[in-house]
Amino acid sequence: MRPPLNLPAARARAPRLAAARLAVLMAAALPILPACAHDARAPAATAAAASGNAFVAQPGKPGDVVAVSVRAPSGPLAAGPATVGLALRGSPGVTEVELRYGVEGALRVDAASPTVVSLDAQRRAVVEVPVTVLATGVHYLNVYIAANGRRSALSVRLDAGEAATQNRKQSTADQGDFVVLPAQESRSGGNPR
Repeated sequence: MRPPLNLPAARARAPRLAAARLAVLMAAALPILPACAHDARAPAATAAAASGNAFVAQPGKPGDVVAVSVRAPSGPLAAGPATVGLALRGSPGVTEVELRYGVEGALRVDAASPTVVSLDAQRRAVVEVPVTVLATGVHYLNVYIAANGRRSALSVRLDAGEAATQNRKQSTADQGDFVVLPAQESRSGGNPR
């Protein structure tokens, strides 16, 4: 026969058991949480990205079937050939990704750029996109991604020459989250008196 249940002792243990269960649940969920956050970047990732050798995760939209990280040349580029690295990570069920490219500015995407990429067993692939910078200035490589009937797009900024770098620094004035624009007051709504 069992001894009678000690209710005060059981009530004292209940919060500790609940706290232990919660701790185990949180420890299991922590690796998943950063993957759900939008534009979540670790400080080490941003420091590595500043060196120019690392891939930088691009913020995605809910429902994107392919996550993209970009490795763009750091610093101002000289006119001539360059490469932009794309690290692709597909959602479950994605085995192949179709890529199309567009440009803004004096930039040309070389014909050797991949258009259909097969993902490996971990649903990952790294693509090097060869481009040619034709003149100094600010240029954008637009990448259009299609997989499993869903589409997304991203733009990669490429600065060529010193003037482009100086323009980038001037455009980020230290005025908080406000952008100061010139304004002129105009009156409308009838004849002047």
